[in-house]
Amino acid sequence: MKKLLFIISLIFIGCETNQNKDNATWNFDQSTGDYIEWQSDNDFANEMTNAAFSNMYNVEYEKAMVFFEKALDYDSSLFGPHVVLAGLAPEGSEKSMMHIEKAKENVAEKNETSKLFVSLLDLPRQSRWWPLLGPGAHDKWAEMRSVEPKGKLIHYYYAFTIPGMENKIKEMEALLSELRDGVGESESLAVSGDHSFMIAPITNVLGYFYYNQGDKEKSKSLFEEYIDLYPNGYNPYDSMGEFYYNEGDLENAKYFYGKAAENFYAASTANERLKELNQN
Repeated sequence: MKKLLFIISLIFIGCETNQNKDNATWNFDQSTGDYIEWQSDNDFANEMTNAAFSNMYNVEYEKAMVFFEKALDYDSSLFGPHVVLAGLAPEGSEKSMMHIEKAKENVAEKNETSKLFVSLLDLPRQSRWWPLLGPGAHDKWAEMRSVEPKGKLIHYYYAFTIPGMENKIKEMEALLSELRDGVGESESLAVSGDHSFMIAPITNVLGYFYYNQGDKEKSKSLFEEYIDLYPNGYNPYDSMGEFYYNEGDLENAKYFYGKAAENFYAASTANERLKELNQN
């Protein structure tokens, strides 16, 4: 009987280990293009990076930072996480400088697109979202897109940084059509991986773009859709809270900022707004 239980235990542990490994598999084939080389030989590093992407696109940097740091724990040879983490550390700090140095060191033997990505770190730090956004960033993303038009991260930041709000909306709508409907220019369509997780954050970005254009009805509709697409995140409620805050509807703003903090207690922007609103 003891022997039977031991065998059953081994089978259970083996199945659990295989399931964990399957869960850690990032189903993206790097060999299908000249993409930024984010991937690792370590399955769990890939899973951490993939999780970080979702939070990064959704402007949930508190969580993205943890996942990127964990990816580096699994594989210290990666360069991509260092690029993002450099921008999440204080300017000129020892940590920021370390990430810049490591990114450049680790990209040395990588492809042209990867080196262009790391070169974002050479741009002046004049944006809150440096190095991915800010002065000079669009030229870098445009160069990366000319090398590898199928890269979805590249397309996203290319669209985000293109000059002119109408151009931003046009490019971001085009990317959304590619991901949601599989419609677009053939050379730009993805050939590997599931990028559907990008639909929610793109919807959020378009909400801000249309608000900037003065189309508040469209903006509100997109923020509501964002909540439906990503109900367990905290940024959708933060965006809806910001919409109402900017419209002067402080009661609804407080409600949605509260929902953001409820979904993630360390949601910094929501907590700052709640502190302000609770003082009034």
